[in-house]
Amino acid sequence: MPAWSLFVLLGAGLAFLAGRGVHRRTGQSAAANAAGLIPVADLTHLPQALQRTALWTLSDGGFERRVVHGVLSRKTHDIDVTAFDLETLRERRGEWAWLPLDRPFRIGPVVSIVACEVDRQFPHLLLKRGGVGDELEDDNLIERTGHIAKMARDGLGLARSYAAELPNTLPAAELGVPLPDQWRAYGKDPGVLTELLGAGFAATLAQSGRRDLVIELLDTLIVIYPASRDVVGADAFADLTSTAIAITDGLLASSPALSPRGVEATRPAPQH
Repeated sequence: MPAWSLFVLLGAGLAFLAGRGVHRRTGQSAAANAAGLIPVADLTHLPQALQRTALWTLSDGGFERRVVHGVLSRKTHDIDVTAFDLETLRERRGEWAWLPLDRPFRIGPVVSIVACEVDRQFPHLLLKRGGVGDELEDDNLIERTGHIAKMARDGLGLARSYAAELPNTLPAAELGVPLPDQWRAYGKDPGVLTELLGAGFAATLAQSGRRDLVIELLDTLIVIYPASRDVVGADAFADLTSTAIAITDGLLASSPALSPRGVEATRPAPQH
């Protein structure tokens, strides 16, 4: 190969990377404008509780993009909102995983996520609405033949998928708590979920008609994502963000706030 051709290939590669960077920044700005948030560089502002979610074990971490952030003020509280896409590390390795619950589900290679940090403290609860992710469908032929790592795994006879590690805060058995149609829940404390449902969260779930939606509560985080596929386009991204904020508002209305010292705020007893 002539020496000049190496420079041509190098130049083409650099141009491709530069063009992809411009495209992603444009998409990030469009998503931020549609959602009423601002672009940010990464996820370092989020608490480490994110890495203890079922989402994190399903993805094994990954590479964030289209990250937008903002603080929404309500009458009695603020919601710290971060929305982003996550290309899973498993996708880079050419594999996928399912969560080994009694009714397992998988996530897609890229997941669109909204994480809301709030003035609440939740035990780990996972709620899932029925959808495509429950079918545990393998990647199709086009997805596999267009992916070098997936082709390599097939050539070596390695498994395409396997069970992810289940967080020790989530039992595999579904909670025996009545829920709106198509919803199921997992966690160690049915009492907390029962109280939330009775205080109005059941109506919030019933109004959230998005199929395949996952809601995780953990410490001060509410993490919401459609399991099977990412959302495409700025408007769809904004719709997902609006859905997540509506669910978060419902949770906040159904649960007590924390005092500055992290203790549940209660109303003082009336004086007689």
